Amino acid sequence: MGTAKSAAPNLGDEQWSQLLTFSAGGEGERRQADGDPHSNILMIVSGSPGLMEAHLDKARTTR
Repeated sequence: MGTAKSAAPNLGDEQWSQLLTFSAGGEGERRQADGDPHSNILMIVSGSPGLMEAHLDKARTTR
């Protein structure tokens, strides 16, 4: 299991983003959380690394 800060989408002055990576028995999963306290937005996307790479940018722009 690992965690790292990551680049947040441009949501405001106090935006934040965190990437969590899990691995067990050869299977991996990633969880990306983006937040902006001023607009009360918290987005959590979870899935396999391949799905995250394919869909994270779209999820960030459609909220």
